[in-house]
Amino acid sequence: MSNQRDVEFRLAAERGDTPLLPSERIWGFWEFTYANSALAIATWAFLIGGATALFVGPKEGIAAIIIGNILGVMLVALPTCLPSGRYGLEQFTFLRSVFGANGSRLVYVLAVVFLTMGWLAVLGMMFGRSVDGLIALVDSHQALPTGPLALALALASIVLTGWVVAKGPTSIKFFNMIVAPALVLLMLGMLWMIFQKHGFAELMAMPALGPPTENKHLNFMIAVEVNMAAGFSWWPYLGNLARLSKNERTSFWPNVVGIFGAASLGEIVGLLGAASMGNSDPTIWMTTVGGVVVGVIALGFIAFANVTSMINILYTSIVGLRQIAWDSLRAMKWELLVVLFCVIPAAIVIFTPGIYDGFFIFLVWTSALNSALSGIGIADYFLLRRQRVSLRSVFAAEGRSPFRFWGGFNPVALLALLAGFLIYVIIFNPQTLASSPLFAVLSASLPSCVLAGVVHYLLTRLLVIPQGHGDYLPAASASLKVGRSSAANR
Repeated sequence: MSNQRDVEFRLAAERGDTPLLPSERIWGFWEFTYANSALAIATWAFLIGGATALFVGPKEGIAAIIIGNILGVMLVALPTCLPSGRYGLEQFTFLRSVFGANGSRLVYVLAVVFLTMGWLAVLGMMFGRSVDGLIALVDSHQALPTGPLALALALASIVLTGWVVAKGPTSIKFFNMIVAPALVLLMLGMLWMIFQKHGFAELMAMPALGPPTENKHLNFMIAVEVNMAAGFSWWPYLGNLARLSKNERTSFWPNVVGIFGAASLGEIVGLLGAASMGNSDPTIWMTTVGGVVVGVIALGFIAFANVTSMINILYTSIVGLRQIAWDSLRAMKWELLVVLFCVIPAAIVIFTPGIYDGFFIFLVWTSALNSALSGIGIADYFLLRRQRVSLRSVFAAEGRSPFRFWGGFNPVALLALLAGFLIYVIIFNPQTLASSPLFAVLSASLPSCVLAGVVHYLLTRLLVIPQGHGDYLPAASASLKVGRSSAANR
């Protein structure tokens, strides 16, 4: 009986219902690095690199990839990974301290339900197109990117993803540790083959595939913004992965090696492949880099790289869903929630397979939301709370929690989110790529992040704290110990 209860408590902790004790966390530095690498290296990395090649040549493109990704990834990791790594909290449970219980539900719907279901569909289609291209290479026939086989394979990838996630994070860890190192080696191999066909100087001198404007500086800033959007796109997922890491340091620095390093490597390969082969679609240029055999191997690995990314984002999404949902949904079995969450991505694949072609626009729109969320998180956790949050308040009943704010919503945080989103769209329109003069100097993501953080900080000091909402007084030094003690007595 005792063993059964221990298993139940462990599963509850892994699935986000309670804080994870350090002894319950399964990822050290390299395990979390593998997980991040598996998440970052997917066909989307090559597509982002290919999109960068549309605006600038390889020389400027590499700079844009490095600048954009390091800024985006670091600004996302600070407000998500460090709190989750310190307290072992599920990301959207922690978000109650910022937006309130109902506010965190709204953010979950915006940042996870809409975006993650779209990502799962996009990655599923990428998987289907990669395997379809692989089969076409072997059989020497024309690939059909939106044909029946590609759609069936996309659905199969969603089913495989659901099956792995239903098994829990232990199976995810095993999957990541096998796939991630192999993918890094594949990227290095692809890079080597590209340099065998074109010298370094020749590659660096290549022009952009299709610059949208005659202003080279503006084109470069668009390329930086695309890559910053790639960095900010990790906001909904990194916290719930970081909570499985053993401490704060382990929760933060693997993002530099895994997310930034692996994503940048994949994007640079995609950039150079697109520039040298004249096509931004990796399922096309990979087949011409190293011939049929290498193309088959590359497309096979890239196809399953999509699955590793899908697994990680689906797991973090289900963990978050259990925390923001009402009792009736929380009472459902983990496996059933996984199945239900996969229904809509599967429907998107069936009825709107063209979502793959809207990848670039979809990516940049996500940054309009995620950059503002990052700014709010940094202002709240580091400036207003000084990295102290009461676990007792986080897990208190909604009606009695200091984080109830006004009716479960923190209007100040929501107003800051709206301000950040609007300034992004005013400075840079993701749909049309139209921009204001400010964009060429500051980008759009950075002003969005800064403005949202400033609005949240000032209005919280002026309106929220004087009203006694949000538990913004210095947290008691024993609050963490109280939370750990109650967790240990489960």
